[in-house]
Amino acid sequence: MPKRRRSSTGEHGALPESKRTRTRHPLDRLSELSDELLVRILHNLPIASLLDCQRLSHRFHTLAGDAQIWKNLYYNRFVLPRALRIPGIRTVPADDVLHFSSRSSKWLDKNTLVNRVDGKETNWKGQYKLRHNWSIGACAAQEIHLADQPAVPSLLVRLAEGVVLTASKEDGLRAWNLKVKELIAKCDLDDLVPTCMDVDEQECSRGELDIAIGLMDGGWGLWRLNIEEKAFSRTYKHAASSNGSLSAIACFYPYTLTSTNGQVLSLYNFTHKPLEESHEQTECPEDELYTAFPNSKMQESGTLTGKSEPHLLASLRSHTSWPPLSLAIRKTSSTIIASIAYSMPTYLSGYTIGLQELHLSPETGTITSSRLASAISQGFHSIVPPTSPTTPPSPNPPRSEPNQRTPSHESGSSPKPTSLSYSHPYILATHPDNTLSLYLCTSTASLLSISPGTKLWGHTSSVSAAEITARGKAVSVSTRGNELRIWELEGSILNTSLSSTRKRRSSEKSVQIRAEKRTGDVGGGYYDEEEVGARKQWVGFDDEMVIVLKESIRGAQALIVYDFT
Repeated sequence: MPKRRRSSTGEHGALPESKRTRTRHPLDRLSELSDELLVRILHNLPIASLLDCQRLSHRFHTLAGDAQIWKNLYYNRFVLPRALRIPGIRTVPADDVLHFSSRSSKWLDKNTLVNRVDGKETNWKGQYKLRHNWSIGACAAQEIHLADQPAVPSLLVRLAEGVVLTASKEDGLRAWNLKVKELIAKCDLDDLVPTCMDVDEQECSRGELDIAIGLMDGGWGLWRLNIEEKAFSRTYKHAASSNGSLSAIACFYPYTLTSTNGQVLSLYNFTHKPLEESHEQTECPEDELYTAFPNSKMQESGTLTGKSEPHLLASLRSHTSWPPLSLAIRKTSSTIIASIAYSMPTYLSGYTIGLQELHLSPETGTITSSRLASAISQGFHSIVPPTSPTTPPSPNPPRSEPNQRTPSHESGSSPKPTSLSYSHPYILATHPDNTLSLYLCTSTASLLSISPGTKLWGHTSSVSAAEITARGKAVSVSTRGNELRIWELEGSILNTSLSSTRKRRSSEKSVQIRAEKRTGDVGGGYYDEEEVGARKQWVGFDDEMVIVLKESIRGAQALIVYDFT
């Protein structure tokens, strides 16, 4: 193609202006530094300055968000203070190597945050923001509508791996994905009436959850949820029993622990069959709280799919324990421990907490020993005030002053708990008098003990439910009203004193959640789900969210999701 001739009229025309050259301020010396030096400088800035630096330019936005900077901030604020509470940590020689392990948690576990199995890099700024939001109670809230009518019996809810599981006679077993707030799986229970539920998370790394459900007819069943395939499958169904409706269940494959309303405890094993000639191994001493129940009519037959038939290891009955109770199964380096935490009435101090442990052999699957402990102080304390043997009692004893406190059972009295949460080594009980009680369990090869309860103040109305983890983090919710509190209780076992100082210290360990409305909601400001007559029946949480089950005065049920991310 011939070259186009240049117009004579444009020969002396103005040429387009060149792009503006970037100029630096004469005092700008930072732009000349390398990225490595700038990151080193940014390490010394406070968080507010780091956030301001990210607004300067694309370069500083990347440098101020460097993973090493936020990883250092995360460990200095959230990990180091906890590590310093380890006994003897400050006196360890510098050349000694410390090995500290904890339960799987995104907040401390090195394998989760540093050496991730999925190969992805940890967003340390996001992790810092998550923990910061927890510390101040800042989150966003949304509701997931479940049903228009109340379930009879109450709807069961559990939270595991970002999935909420609900079970009821009307709607069956359902699974909700909290990330997208949608229903991902559902299956019918064939007119079975669920009364209790537990989730086994041992296979969560494979995207599977095992759900154990106790039934009103005394039977129980196991279901498996495949999160990727979004499908339920029933793996076992145990036959009904004449011992009564199940009130609690715990599952840790291959063991399942159940308890009835009549306080009959049954322990099953899916892999090992106990020796018929060694029945004494399944019986507990007569001085234990839960003693052998030889006349049990529990049937051992059931329908199974993919699992071997379970064997009944022990059937025990208690005549002195009271609901609520909490069942748990945990694994140690040398044994399997099935635990029963329960409430029990006392003569002077209202209700207290007891704990029984059944130790199981990993090789044979049979019970090797049983231990019992309670929070009742040892020793005898007379209810009669001491008097001098030489001085007869005065017929007109002096009246105490209004502000003088007389020793009585009211100073240490605890009303009957409304709920009980046990995650070794902590037991957390909620009470209708606006308080909680915290107990610390010590379980060694030769000792099982429970510390006296520590009262926790902070709620302004009756506490209906609470949940605690093995690292001492807890969430509690009031029965009515918009009050949800977060507790950091690790290392906070205090003397059980009713002084105002103790009350202030315990209330300082909790933060009230203040949830903001999600973007797109009508209106703005804080989320307020308070409704006249609405009741909060259950609370659960993981590393990122808190879930509360709410029932309105008309019976409609919904899940309130508090997202801290």
